[in-house]
Amino acid sequence: MKSLLVGMMVASTLGAAPSKTVALVGTVHSEDIGNQTSSRAMWLPTQPKRIEQFEFHLKRPMKAVQLEYQCHLQDLGDSGWLPEGTPCGTQGESRRLEAFGIRLRGEGAHLYTVRYWCLVEGMERPMGPLTDGAMCGTTGESRKLLGMQVELVRK
Repeated sequence: MKSLLVGMMVASTLGAAPSKTVALVGTVHSEDIGNQTSSRAMWLPTQPKRIEQFEFHLKRPMKAVQLEYQCHLQDLGDSGWLPEGTPCGTQGESRRLEAFGIRLRGEGAHLYTVRYWCLVEGMERPMGPLTDGAMCGTTGESRKLLGMQVELVRK
């Protein structure tokens, strides 16, 4: 029940979805659950499980704007920046994702803002919103990333 309430808190921080929001989609791989797809780039589990891998992409590709992201993995550190649609993390290694960051690239990147939130093991409230590649989660604390939400909004 606690995780459901935390998930609702994250959703309520956004209020009504802005009409300028650009649709993102993707997949998250979680411990004991496997791959879960989302058409809203939101993973707020009712039963928190360790996130091990994710990938996001724009539902409708844009020539002038691309997402890039990186993740911080247990025992491996930062992945480096990856283009949208590329898996970030691992599957089958039981390795926790501890943090992630997302930024925009391309000629039209200045017209948009990417905002994201995360739910971290042991924290009462979700972190965020964060923007511009800032890491959401923790590094060096061995905490699991349990939930995430991402949105791309036209300025």
